[in-house]
Amino acid sequence: MNDEQFREQHQPLHVPAHYDKAAPLKERLAFALADLGEGTANEVIDHLLKLEGDTDDATLQAEAKQQLIDWSNNGLVTVNTEHPELRYNLHKITEANSGSVNPRLLAPGLD
Repeated sequence: MNDEQFREQHQPLHVPAHYDKAAPLKERLAFALADLGEGTANEVIDHLLKLEGDTDDATLQAEAKQQLIDWSNNGLVTVNTEHPELRYNLHKITEANSGSVNPRLLAPGLD
């Protein structure tokens, strides 16, 4: 694997603001997962199919399931294993930080 392939494989997921049926599967799947918040592979794929307006596309389902597995293996999504089925979730901050910083304790040049 060369540097370009590595960067492509490990770049952060981009969630589009709107669903675009003509977008690549990666973007459509990211939108479906973000729209759900969290879900099993089947829940995410069902939501994607609903957005597509398609009820059963075996090829799309297989590709989407593999994409979720790839994202999980590369650390781009969180997988919750507390439930019987794996639940996928985007890495995201949902609560604001409650801490504070004391500027006097910062190293010189960081203020």
